[in-house]
Amino acid sequence: MVQQQTLRDSTSFSGIGLHSGHRVNMTFLPAAPNTGIRFRRVDLDGQPEVPARLEQVAETTRSTTLAHDSVKVQTVEHVLATFAGCGVDNAIVELDANEPPIADGSAREYCRMVDEVGLMPQGEPREAYAVHSPIELTVGESLMTVFPHDRLKLTCTSADRRGRYTQFCSLEVTPETWRRELSHARTFCFYEEIEYLIRNGLIKGGVCRTPS
Repeated sequence: MVQQQTLRDSTSFSGIGLHSGHRVNMTFLPAAPNTGIRFRRVDLDGQPEVPARLEQVAETTRSTTLAHDSVKVQTVEHVLATFAGCGVDNAIVELDANEPPIADGSAREYCRMVDEVGLMPQGEPREAYAVHSPIELTVGESLMTVFPHDRLKLTCTSADRRGRYTQFCSLEVTPETWRRELSHARTFCFYEEIEYLIRNGLIKGGVCRTPS
């Protein structure tokens, strides 16, 4: 039996939201078994929470936005990837704005937060999702196929429509390979996309870097 895990203690980080440009203070807190991952907006009356569940996904334009009633949390993907990669099943993420701090554009800072406090096993078993037959999903020019396997293995090819900057990665995902190979992968866009993003009220907290 694989046990659920939470954080041993709370840990905090402050910075700027990628799309909103807002200053934000974020704290990871331990949570009871079967809580899952929940985002708590401490800047709003009653400190409402938004659970990180598929049915709460409200928008996926250049980030993942979760919503519950009128409460929204934007750009949650790096936080959720960190918890999945490090093996955190239950946690509360407190925010005093609508978006986690972007840090360096990767999940590296979030991993540091988890490693700083460590993990605590809990008494309840982890409920794993099992794939019994292939699943295929196509969205625009992106294709994802999932096959049955006894572990989690990712194989990915990334390229824009002109074939620039093609990247390939294939590895079995464990907490160790997540930290070493994936956590430092950064959010990016192409130069010609910047004007569109700015006109649509996005990347207000972003930094423009030219390839070295």
